[in-house]
Amino acid sequence: MAASIVINTLAKHEPPTPQQFAAAADMVARFAQSWNAPQAESLRELMHEDTQNLIPPMTAPADREGVVQYFRQVLERFPDMRLDIIRWAPTGDMVLIEWLATATVAGSPLSWTGIDRFRIRGNRMDQGQVYWDTRGVAERVAQLTQGQQGAAVS
Repeated sequence: MAASIVINTLAKHEPPTPQQFAAAADMVARFAQSWNAPQAESLRELMHEDTQNLIPPMTAPADREGVVQYFRQVLERFPDMRLDIIRWAPTGDMVLIEWLATATVAGSPLSWTGIDRFRIRGNRMDQGQVYWDTRGVAERVAQLTQGQQGAAVS
């Protein structure tokens, strides 16, 4: 028997007010600018100090300094990493950003897509959740890294 998908028709859709739309557009522009030439420190300007952001593979949300530390490690591993925004949409005080990440691993290009969802308070995020295929990215990184190690041994 095929599984059925149930859609909660009572799920709330909250269109943004004009002010919320403007705040979301500003946040998306600053997010894009920060990821054009990313530095972990510059991401701090997007978040409130008490933000709670959950980014794979974190098991618990991190505050602003935890997020900055996380991206220091990511950018150390992928120094040329960039995010390009594919599309975005606001809903109430939340914004969804679909993006394409690119980086170089072992001399080969790597790309993957993901989504950031965060709540905006004032002009910064105070809550965020990030989604991407962590297993697929990890497997691809492993393949590229093993390929480089194999070539060095040959």
